[in-house]
Amino acid sequence: MKLIHILPLHLIIMLLAPSGIGRADVFELKEGGRISGVLIEQDKAEQNKNDQYVIRTDGGALVTLDHSQVRKRVTQDDNSLEYEQRSRALPDTVEAHHELAQWCKRQGLGEMADHHLQRILQLDPNDPQARQSLGFQKHHGRWFTREQIMEQRGMHHFEGAYRTSQDIALREQQKHREQAETDWFRKIRGWRRWLDDQRSTEAAQNIAAIRDPYAANALIKLLDREDDPKVRSLYIETLGELRHPAAVQKLVSLSIYEFDHEVRQQCLDYLLRLYQPISLLPYLNALRDKDNAVVNQAAEALERIGNPAALSPLIDALATTHKYDNPESAPEEINATFTQGPNSSGGGFTFGGGGKKVISVDQRNIGARRALVELSGGQDFEFNENAWRRWFVNQQELTDVDARRDN
Repeated sequence: MKLIHILPLHLIIMLLAPSGIGRADVFELKEGGRISGVLIEQDKAEQNKNDQYVIRTDGGALVTLDHSQVRKRVTQDDNSLEYEQRSRALPDTVEAHHELAQWCKRQGLGEMADHHLQRILQLDPNDPQARQSLGFQKHHGRWFTREQIMEQRGMHHFEGAYRTSQDIALREQQKHREQAETDWFRKIRGWRRWLDDQRSTEAAQNIAAIRDPYAANALIKLLDREDDPKVRSLYIETLGELRHPAAVQKLVSLSIYEFDHEVRQQCLDYLLRLYQPISLLPYLNALRDKDNAVVNQAAEALERIGNPAALSPLIDALATTHKYDNPESAPEEINATFTQGPNSSGGGFTFGGGGKKVISVDQRNIGARRALVELSGGQDFEFNENAWRRWFVNQQELTDVDARRDN
């Protein structure tokens, strides 16, 4: 097997003193080397104006480095100093490198241990202990790293785990989407501030010109925070031009639950113009809302949508029951009672007064009736649910007969 040549861990630049080494720092250079020595106190080198390192090396020489030349400064501890001493006297043999690699692992010098294991593979490419320590696995008589094995299986290391190409693509797409949505939020929020000053015309034009679907969530967040009716209308108008599920969902919600009638109609206009057919489910669910106003607003929207599939749910919604606080109920009175005697419990509290605090009210929904008249082609049985149901069943039977004739 062809062995990839492994370069030494560092290009070490040192001037060694005959008397041995003392405690020093290691200055790792951006060009790939490093210098070991003691940093001279700054007040002894004021001429350097704080933009240089002046280092006394282990050999006693002075070396001056610009800060821009140094990648990292590492203060050596006792283990690092001992490693320097051991490695300097190390024979270049497999056995010696194994021994020093094991010592490095025990001292927590993992990077140095890997350096010596790599050197072992230069000396003996098939050394099993070094291979296994470096994460190699033997497969069909050949050594592979875990990464190589996973790549053969179509897996790639991404964000701390091995994933398929499809998973990676989806994650990158999600990151791109999230970043784009964040950028749009900042941009539109900035334009919103312009709307209050002399740049208002430019800001309004910028917002109205948005067509990127990734802007939908930003517009929705800002719309939910906005109180100015004109700005809200501008946001809604822009949402109406975006082909994005979140934009559709927001327009549907506003067309049902928005208090302002004109806003509801504006949202429904965009939905009817751009999205056909419109899903009935949100509107049918709203026919059962606890708020009677919402029931009628949903029925009004169904009238405009014009889908006959809403007929049966609208019949059910002709009259609905809703709960309200009872305006005639009085506050509850709490009375304390005390009794005496051998069979007495000693006292207690009684509650009374006021009547029911919540009452149920049956309400006829004019919105549902109007929608039924429109969708039925002009039929009007007012609020007679039974009459509407008989008509509806009869229509279903006629439709079935016609279908059989066509067949």
